Amino acid sequence: MTIKQFAALCNCSTQTLRYYDRIGLLKPIQVDPWSGYRYYDKIQALDFVKIKNLQAADFSIEEIKVLLHQSDQQVYEAFQCKIAEQKSKLARIQELQQLYLTEKNSMEKIIHGISDFLIRHLTNFEQLREFGLNPEDKENILAQIRRYLNHWMIDPALKEEDVNLMINDEVIHGADAVAARIATFQEENLTDTILLGGNEISQDARFDSAQYETLWECHNWKHVYDFLTEIPTPEPGGEYCLHFLLTENLSSMGLSFALFMLAAMIIKKNAVEVCMSCSLNDSSDGENHFRLMRKIR
Repeated sequence: MTIKQFAALCNCSTQTLRYYDRIGLLKPIQVDPWSGYRYYDKIQALDFVKIKNLQAADFSIEEIKVLLHQSDQQVYEAFQCKIAEQKSKLARIQELQQLYLTEKNSMEKIIHGISDFLIRHLTNFEQLREFGLNPEDKENILAQIRRYLNHWMIDPALKEEDVNLMINDEVIHGADAVAARIATFQEENLTDTILLGGNEISQDARFDSAQYETLWECHNWKHVYDFLTEIPTPEPGGEYCLHFLLTENLSSMGLSFALFMLAAMIIKKNAVEVCMSCSLNDSSDGENHFRLMRKIR
């Protein structure tokens, strides 16, 4: 039979048969040395049926090559082994599905717990004026801060055992311990920092200017609203740090300053799809300084 006739018998394309020939799976019984035409025997249709079914059952090419030369009983037993293998794989996938839901719920509890804790510290909404925001719009502003924190606070790819929390000088390791610690949060004084992330978190895991490049800066200003509109709009998907050196009257705002600045960037600069952190330090020269910095990739 010509390759076209054999393809019609097997209800497949000639391209499929040429591919099987090329990989040594089903070779024609004869190839014309002058024309290169391939010829097949009808009995080879049985091999094609075996190949088609073994492929559909997820056997590899090398496995099929071996099974083509074995008895029907041996092929049947190979199918039984494949069924057992697939059942085991399905059971593992079901376990991972449940684990995913469990870990997702655990992560959400951690994230929402911390964002609630942070937002509870925002009480003096008159401070919003420092950023050109209206205190009367506080509910919308708080909602935007909450959404932003819940979205960017932690890498969703983190595993439970890699989740760590640093609050002030205390480091907590593992999702369960972090969740338990969050449950005890009251009106703690955040004199230093709070970080949530992977297993590299330590006392040294603070803002490191060597990892960033300065994109824009402003010095010797009195109020954030004086220069806020001049800040370049960060690119979506980028990782940025809003780095401040503040005089005492502004640094005393602490956490409120950082969260309200994030809100100002979200509202004034539409930085919703931008990963931002806010680093606050005391100024040593009696002047306020600001740098928009982008993490070096």
